[in-house]
Amino acid sequence: MEKLSKVNSYLIIIFIGSLFLLNCRNTREVTFEEMRSPEHLGIDTLLELYISKYKKFIDSHPDSSLFPRSFENGQLHMVSSEDWTSGFFPGILWYLYEYSGDIDLLRAAKSWTYALKDQSYNTSTHDVGFIINSSYGHGYRITRDESYKEVLNTAAESLASRYVDEIGCIKSLDEIDHFDYPVLIDNMVNLEILYKTWKWNNNEKYFYIANKHAINTMERHFRPDFSSFQVVDYDQGSFLPKYRGSFQGYSDSTSWARGQSWGLYGFVVAFRETQDRVYLDQSIRIASYILGHENFPDDCIPYWDYLSPDIPNTYRDATAAAILASALIELSSFSEVKQPEQYVNLAKNIIHTMVTEGYVVSSDEYENFVLNQGVGSIPANTEVGVPIIYGDYYLLEALMKYRNLNIGDMQ
Repeated sequence: MEKLSKVNSYLIIIFIGSLFLLNCRNTREVTFEEMRSPEHLGIDTLLELYISKYKKFIDSHPDSSLFPRSFENGQLHMVSSEDWTSGFFPGILWYLYEYSGDIDLLRAAKSWTYALKDQSYNTSTHDVGFIINSSYGHGYRITRDESYKEVLNTAAESLASRYVDEIGCIKSLDEIDHFDYPVLIDNMVNLEILYKTWKWNNNEKYFYIANKHAINTMERHFRPDFSSFQVVDYDQGSFLPKYRGSFQGYSDSTSWARGQSWGLYGFVVAFRETQDRVYLDQSIRIASYILGHENFPDDCIPYWDYLSPDIPNTYRDATAAAILASALIELSSFSEVKQPEQYVNLAKNIIHTMVTEGYVVSSDEYENFVLNQGVGSIPANTEVGVPIIYGDYYLLEALMKYRNLNIGDMQ
């Protein structure tokens, strides 16, 4: 496994907010090296690092027709609005504006969000949920601009159009090799846009589709130990599952780390939106599988597959860790959870490791990116051990959730 990059401590001197004094900013200047100590794991410090890097990026990249996705082989990889990751960049800008009130960030957030409007009509993929909810979703939450809600409503209808009642799930992708009706575990995250539209419009159709998909995912994607398959493929004649496995994990029978994080995140969202205890119970079971796994590392950054035979000499996946941290912080906020401290402490440990072990990078070497060592797909040998935009997004979301620890204010 390649050696993790170390931060350059002299590159950043900013105000610090201690992890244990999350709502305070003091005026003592500290170096990034200081922040790397357990006593100074500063949420505000990390947020200021995000602002520094992303403001520099938007100043040097004024064209909002392309979106940063990853940094690989020494080059920035930009993508069009059709790419499933396109919404994460404007989502980051919205979060940073929410934190800072910086007008330049607001202008950029609006510009890159508007560039995604046409994707709300995209009926060819479940990724319409990722694209629109992570951009327009935050735009509406923060500004209450009704035009943003209209785009979200359109995207929800596009996503709902992919639902087939005989199967009881939303089809994930149309063109994917060897699959007939694939349903991916990350589709659980896209249900949020349906739940929102159900509440806004009192349209039971969206509630029905989201719940059917969630329940059937519980029944068909999860093994008895509450690990999940990445994909369940359905036969469109019998409407029954004909394949369960993974194309990004080590094998069909192993446990792809980002998939486990997607599943936890999705069921946490489902409970938040519905208050149906079945989803909370599922979230707790998934968390128990992850945290209790014999291959879950002491430093809390998962290996890319929990059952990779190459452990410990293989890649960690910082993107899986970031998604996990965000989900655990929210899970800890539910009053029904009996021991919330175990989840929030685990999230703290993830953030601590990211800072102290060099997953968080401050140098300009990686353009806008803050979080390194993500894993896109090892089987496809793409985006392995590099910064990826959704890693930055979910780490930032975790920081914002932790800073507030009032999750209701962030939805």
